[in-house]
Amino acid sequence: MSKSYNQYNNQHNQDNRQGNSEFYDEEEADQWRHRQQLQKKDHEERPVPKRTPDEVWLIPPNVRPVDILGEKRFHVQRIEKLTNTHMIYNEDEAQIEIWGAREDIDQALKQWFALSETVLTKDLQERSKRKVKGWAKPEKALSEKQKRKIERREAREREDRDYRGFPPDRKPFNGHFVFPNSEIPISRIIGEKEETLHPLIRIVGDTYDSVEEATMRVKHLYIKVVASRSVPNVTNKDNAIVYKGWVLHMIEPPNKPYKVRIANPAPWFNKPHDVFGLFKLLEPVLEGDKISVVGKNGGSRELNPNSNFDALHNIRVSNVKRIEDALIKAFGTIHLFDEEIKMRIRFGHVCLTDFPREPLWAIDRLNDKILSDSRLQSKFATIANHFRQLDALFEILSDCDRQWDGSPFREYKILVIRRPPPMGRNARVEPWPCAFDVQFKEDGKIGLWNVTTHDKNILDINMSCLDNVYSWKLNIKTAKRLPNDKFNALGTFVYKLRLSQNNEHLVYSNTDEINVTSVCEKNRWKYWWGDHYVVEVTRYKFWDLKDKITSSPGVEVPLDKESAAVTYGVSFYRKSWEDNFAFNSNLNVGETPEWHPYDIMEETGGVNALLSEIRNFLEVLQDKLPLPVGNRQ
Repeated sequence: MSKSYNQYNNQHNQDNRQGNSEFYDEEEADQWRHRQQLQKKDHEERPVPKRTPDEVWLIPPNVRPVDILGEKRFHVQRIEKLTNTHMIYNEDEAQIEIWGAREDIDQALKQWFALSETVLTKDLQERSKRKVKGWAKPEKALSEKQKRKIERREAREREDRDYRGFPPDRKPFNGHFVFPNSEIPISRIIGEKEETLHPLIRIVGDTYDSVEEATMRVKHLYIKVVASRSVPNVTNKDNAIVYKGWVLHMIEPPNKPYKVRIANPAPWFNKPHDVFGLFKLLEPVLEGDKISVVGKNGGSRELNPNSNFDALHNIRVSNVKRIEDALIKAFGTIHLFDEEIKMRIRFGHVCLTDFPREPLWAIDRLNDKILSDSRLQSKFATIANHFRQLDALFEILSDCDRQWDGSPFREYKILVIRRPPPMGRNARVEPWPCAFDVQFKEDGKIGLWNVTTHDKNILDINMSCLDNVYSWKLNIKTAKRLPNDKFNALGTFVYKLRLSQNNEHLVYSNTDEINVTSVCEKNRWKYWWGDHYVVEVTRYKFWDLKDKITSSPGVEVPLDKESAAVTYGVSFYRKSWEDNFAFNSNLNVGETPEWHPYDIMEETGGVNALLSEIRNFLEVLQDKLPLPVGNRQ
């Protein structure tokens, strides 16, 4: 039965195919199949209804969408990733539709607003460059106020031109200063177009005192340039001059008969963030009757104990003399600098990045042969990398209500590369580094800020202390302050900075002239120490952003998305140092500050008094911040 049914079914299908071929030709069949395929494709591509977006952002009508979205929707993908949102560009409505949490959407909107502002600004600048003068309305007549303003400006310009030449009549007094060194280009002293002398030229020569003042200030200009050239410097790999200053390495002789081992750091030790290779630490080794060591040639030998206390006393005396001479030289060098000056004593660990192969040394021999070698190089490591490690120190510093009002203070140190504008007289100038110090107000708006460049390291004194777990470093550095202007390239960069929604992290964006290389967030706790000194405990959060240096102008970079290194440092300074050096930041051309190099030494009480204060604080650190066994300096 099943066999007959199959035969019938096959025969029936064959008859149907033959019958259909009688009613439809081949062309009609192809058309029918094409319509069926189109209907199927249309059904597959029919969009699934989407829910209403949580937020939309309209693209400005006078901007091309591609300028906002970026090539291949780059900025859409970038902002999606940064803000953890989902976005779609609706071409029909010229808007960006956004889905996500409310706080993430707010961050995304800020990114789009910042990007559109950058695009609009650049578009206006390009239009102004292409603008061609043509038919226009006649110029409006100037008001009386505008006329007086123009007249005053022209009078100032005439006065400037008059002062730059010889006086129209003979003056009763005149003076001169002969530059004793012809090797220094005159432009280094008075400027390429004598612009440095403009404030001095205005000093009238009708009195003897005025001429003497002008002559002395020109002399000070010369001395300042000579002093600046005396600071030791090197040329880095980019052919830029780096002022490394005078660098001294010393050792504080111990009270016990130690030898010194140049040792590898312990596993727990936290190296400085700017050390990328091998480094060593100095650690004390208590002497016995004899100490077996391995010599350079592999043969065993023995060192007799070093109990030459006269030699240790001589090292102490020599240290005091060297420190005093170095400070006087440094103060004399920076005395006439019209720059920011900072002097600090930092506590931590001296890390040798250049060291001899022999591991074990007698103290006097190490001092004479190694530490006095100018080729010796080192870095300085901070005290801690966790806040809880400093609990005991904060406890003693907080006694007697010695904390500064407003502490802790938060600021950002932003290192950048400044590029000259593509058009203008400085277009061919090579890019140069600058540093921004920026504070924010409680409401998140920009507070105090300043910019410096041409930083110089003047003096480093590295003291390794074998009787203490910590060592110290005295540092003096300077930098040229640039004028603050909200409307120039520097101000434009600063006023685009902002804090994230919870005020925890910085958000920045590069500009056409400024590219960020690193950011360091500093939180400072300040306490009085005694009657004259200030202790700063600082939390450093450092971001290396060299991989973001090519980030497009206007593209925001939130630091909460970037990894950072966190350390805690302790520094120490005398308040009078800050007060004296503050005069230099406001010096006019050729002026001298109200302090003298020997004044600072006398106010401090001399080197011995300074060293005594340092030792007292080192004892507190050793008592409150003990370290694990090993690598005690």
